[in-house]
Amino acid sequence: MADQEEATMVAATLRFQERFDCDFVKITPASTFQVRDYGLTDAWRGDSLGRRAIGPGIIREPEDWGLLPTLDPEAGFVSRHVGCAREVRRRLGGEVPVIQSVFDPLFQAAVLGGDLFGSHLREHAGAVELGIGILVRNTVALIEALRGVGVDGIYLVSQHARRGAMDAGAFRRFGQGAARACLEAAAAMPLNFLHVHGDHIHGAEAMEMPVRVLHFSEDPGNPRAEDVLREGRLGVSTGPGQDGAMRRGTATQAASEVAAVLRRLKGPGFVLGAGCVLPLDTPEENIRAAMAEARRPRPDRDEI
Repeated sequence: MADQEEATMVAATLRFQERFDCDFVKITPASTFQVRDYGLTDAWRGDSLGRRAIGPGIIREPEDWGLLPTLDPEAGFVSRHVGCAREVRRRLGGEVPVIQSVFDPLFQAAVLGGDLFGSHLREHAGAVELGIGILVRNTVALIEALRGVGVDGIYLVSQHARRGAMDAGAFRRFGQGAARACLEAAAAMPLNFLHVHGDHIHGAEAMEMPVRVLHFSEDPGNPRAEDVLREGRLGVSTGPGQDGAMRRGTATQAASEVAAVLRRLKGPGFVLGAGCVLPLDTPEENIRAAMAEARRPRPDRDEI
């Protein structure tokens, strides 16, 4: 996959921008890019969303959480991603904002803990919290490096702020403060997103975060995007789901799907995107049709 080497990731990111002329560029590596330097292994096995199969966790004993190393974002595997951001920013100049996906410390802890993560949370919570603290410091260092190369914001991904992964109380204890620390480190950048993944998300906790835009899919049990916009505390980003007309239908159907979203969600607080991600096999003509529909002048709504 293109995201495993700096040069191929730069080329893929710029090629997508050349094809579709997006309003901003989002650099989107696999979710494992921050944990490879701890010794985790992974491999792509054809997943349509680009997800990589993850090898065994590296945590064996509760004491291992406190032994996680301090990482240098300019060294090891993650440095390829800092280098990619640097080069994308340089090649695009200052005209198009660039944001970088970053995965929150709680997700990193779950991956590193593997099969033992759940039992360690229950039986050795203090040890896990110690490890999460190390992961926070390393993630903040990465964010500061990204800011240093000119990135305009981060797209912080939270996988556990939902009922199916962790109850709200546990998320507040183990995840919310860690995510907040990452967003506070990015606060000097002008365009930060928080992506809360999945259905039945912990919306109240997400809406307390210091971030400009909340991104979530319109899945069952999630807040209504209209209601979040109406509150006025956060901007909202959402859009067509990954298994709807955008991926499965014709270009005309993809445009109609986008039009239906834009009839409901209006104004400067809304950013149209994918509901979660665009699958790798999304037809190019559907993406073009959707973007043309989004840019079509509409007298009945404000500019977005």
